[in-house]
Amino acid sequence: MTFTQALESVFRNYANFNGRARRSEYWYFVLLNSLVSLLSATPLALLVGLYSLAVLVPSLAAAVRRLHDTGRSGLWLLLMLIPLVGEIIVIIWMCEDSKPGPNQYGPDPKGRGGAPLPGWRTPSGELFVECVSGPIQGQFYRVGHTGLMFGRDPACAVHMPNGTPGVSARHCVLRVDRGELVLEDLQSTYGTYLASGKRLPPNYPEHVSAGTRFYLGGPDVMFRVVNK
Repeated sequence: MTFTQALESVFRNYANFNGRARRSEYWYFVLLNSLVSLLSATPLALLVGLYSLAVLVPSLAAAVRRLHDTGRSGLWLLLMLIPLVGEIIVIIWMCEDSKPGPNQYGPDPKGRGGAPLPGWRTPSGELFVECVSGPIQGQFYRVGHTGLMFGRDPACAVHMPNGTPGVSARHCVLRVDRGELVLEDLQSTYGTYLASGKRLPPNYPEHVSAGTRFYLGGPDVMFRVVNK
């Protein structure tokens, strides 16, 4: 994740305390805040103060999502109230890599483990996703037990080229939830839609099955769940 992508993700999830945040997303935002704070001893001190108030909520939200990404509850942030020792412990946790695969807080933001062998099976066969239209038309992706993440981020199992219209860096995920296949939008800019035109609410799993068609941003990037 680049510096720009990280900031875009943080501010897009301004007050979102659900889901997960990658290590790079969190620490790039910390870097930005640290650079801005250097201006507090200049004539721009008032603007720095206003900025600090504006980023209070997204800073807390990003920290909670970062802890979620390591498999911990956001309540562990309260350790920061313990001088030095608590602060050191939390900083160490914030430096940990993402826990591979989905956890109770959401899918792996790095999209790892998207296509293990064997794939997830239904009584009628193994499930795949077919790209029906778009820059990767004709490609098939096996739906593994940890799901498939779609987006422009190179870590996504279904990686769309940079510049693909309507597709966010981490757009949506198709995963198995309690034995059911679900499609979940990941706070994408232009939305994830079923072929009927229904836009999926962000971070709300929608049950799907073989034969379901869905698209990212617009019908020009269409996928279909198939049995093989």
